[in-house]
Amino acid sequence: MKAVWEISEADVKRWGDFVKRHENKPLPMQRYRRNVRRLDIELSKRTVWHAIVGCQVTTQQRSGPGSNVERFLHSDSPALDLIGCRKATSLAKLLTSECTKAGLRRGNNISNYLVRIFDYLEGGGWHVLMAQLQTLCSHTTLKKERAVVAYILEERRFPGLGPKQARNFIQWLGLSRYEIPIDSRVLKCMRELGVNFVPNATALGDENVYLFVQGALQELAKRIEIYPCQLDACIFASFDIETDGAIS
Repeated sequence: MKAVWEISEADVKRWGDFVKRHENKPLPMQRYRRNVRRLDIELSKRTVWHAIVGCQVTTQQRSGPGSNVERFLHSDSPALDLIGCRKATSLAKLLTSECTKAGLRRGNNISNYLVRIFDYLEGGGWHVLMAQLQTLCSHTTLKKERAVVAYILEERRFPGLGPKQARNFIQWLGLSRYEIPIDSRVLKCMRELGVNFVPNATALGDENVYLFVQGALQELAKRIEIYPCQLDACIFASFDIETDGAIS
């Protein structure tokens, strides 16, 4: 048995009109500049670590304008700085302390996950991760992006980065066009725009469910003649999110 999406011309028009209402907002314009035109992309260990921390702190807590997460991500916290983390006598204590100071939830979990990721990267993982990310720099495809996502999810090298945040990670760096982060807001938008089968957000933890839902959005983007990352940006812009780095 196989489930498939049926997308009518009325669906395409409805979603196309939705895109037109939001495509000139800050986030969609920023996404077009970085992920489509590939401008202002800086791929370094420093920016990669910042994105990894960002993905951890935007999980299961509010990250929009004025939130503790937003303030933290724009701070000079040593937790966001790879060199600062390398200099820490106890990285776990530093990360826990910085999360507490910033008023973030899940501080112990965030610290535990980041210490495990840091140890993997510093133990030789940087070479592998950067090589994976480099495959997306000059020219990206759905196949390439899915391979990088699979690497991130494989064997829990990056604990805390599930199906959504693995994609958020490469999008945050400006490298992806096709693989997109899906959360409850995306599902809500799909329901409001007439999708008659939308799972609950918890089900997205299953990669097969995630791929099924993402497939609908990728096909819609193709029919509208934009990239999925642009459609994703319009969806989040409809919730008054203005910049990348604030997706939970």
